[in-house]
Amino acid sequence: MNIKETINSKINLQLNTHFLKIIDFSDHHKNHYDNGSRGATSHITLIVVSKDFQNMSKIQRERKIHKILENEIRDNLHSIRLKLYTPDEYD
Repeated sequence: MNIKETINSKINLQLNTHFLKIIDFSDHHKNHYDNGSRGATSHITLIVVSKDFQNMSKIQRERKIHKILENEIRDNLHSIRLKLYTPDEYD
């Protein structure tokens, strides 16, 4: 399973996900750092829409995603941008 499939799987298993999109912009940063140990996907934007984010602050939402993706952030990703919404906020 590649990193995007792993991220998709983990988030969908741990959140009541209404919408999930992973945007890979690693190709914009090819020479940005030594990516020998990280692999091809290093920079992503993650858009997650979930009812689970209701009554959570932006920081709480980000912490939740960081906890879910702790290993992927540590081992594979150099940069992760988070756009986290409730269904009402996303509409």
